[in-house]
Amino acid sequence: MDQNMSRLAGKKAIRSFARKLAEPEVIKDLNITPMMDMMTIILVFLLKSFASTSTTITFDSNLQVPRSSTVLKPREAISLTVTKKVILIEGDGIAPITGGKVDPAVKRDGENGYYITPLVDILEKHARKEKKVAELTGVTWEAQLMLIADQTTPYRLLTEILYSCGQAGYANYRLLVLKSKD
Repeated sequence: MDQNMSRLAGKKAIRSFARKLAEPEVIKDLNITPMMDMMTIILVFLLKSFASTSTTITFDSNLQVPRSSTVLKPREAISLTVTKKVILIEGDGIAPITGGKVDPAVKRDGENGYYITPLVDILEKHARKEKKVAELTGVTWEAQLMLIADQTTPYRLLTEILYSCGQAGYANYRLLVLKSKD
């Protein structure tokens, strides 16, 4: 009996040693449901926190933005800034301004024209991109534009810019103003 027991103990030791030398066992069935639940919760949390983030608006410190007693909050839109020297879309210079006028060379009809060619071209490019994103995400596209201009910007210049924006499909715009302190 002792001999059988020692033989069994020897076989067990050999099997144990062989298992240690063998390749690790591969997990054939992996339950990823808990991991997917965790990732879904994280995704919802991030989307919720991103959606509640306020709109950040930056503009040139030399710009004197008009003040108003409005209570409307700014919405996400393409930023079009008019400084005393240049028209900017999303911070990129589009057309130079000299003496409160756009250079006639960049206007379709010259000095008396309202159509600012580079402005329309860039806005149409933005519109195509936004429409594609809206189509892929299944939401309706709204052409929204946020106009930030100096309070001393000439009316003619503003009408040229708004006309050009309308030609590019951006008929809905908001004029950015600072909230009055009163």
